[in-house]
Amino acid sequence: MKRLALLLFLAGSTLFVSCGDDDDAVEINESLIPGEWNLTEIRSENGKASTTIEGVPVSGDYSISGKDYTATVTFAEATAENEPNTVTGSGGFTLVASVTIPTQDPIEVEQNIPEFIGAGEWSVSGNTLTVTVQNETTSYEITSLTEQSMTLKIVIDEERTIENLTVAVTGDQFIVLTKQ
Repeated sequence: MKRLALLLFLAGSTLFVSCGDDDDAVEINESLIPGEWNLTEIRSENGKASTTIEGVPVSGDYSISGKDYTATVTFAEATAENEPNTVTGSGGFTLVASVTIPTQDPIEVEQNIPEFIGAGEWSVSGNTLTVTVQNETTSYEITSLTEQSMTLKIVIDEERTIENLTVAVTGDQFIVLTKQ
């Protein structure tokens, strides 16, 4: 069962490389995004996982959260036409994955994430914030944006194979940033 918890943790770490969903578009004032933001919360909702271990189907609920936040993200607007907006992350946090499987004790795994996001480019289209870092593009749904707070959502619906075990993982993951 600890192997399943590790797999869910790894699926949760896709927070930074998964695609977002923009079905319920909200109007975004892009001018509120530039600036320095602190990572203040990471959480999941409706987390489900299923796999087969030694021929036995196993499913359960998972949650992802964070603690020990030191991460900051700076969104800068382009200074010249035809130049991209830039994003730079520094610091990290501890990611906590918890798995609850019926008839089993809950399993919790913690992993230090030393670098949040990295450095790259950003753009906004509708309510989708797209970030490209090291040739990997991630789309986040902006579910809330004010002068002081931004909440980003990623819909997880994927299968991951690790150590010959395939796990189907679904759920919503949220990243909350607070402007400095």
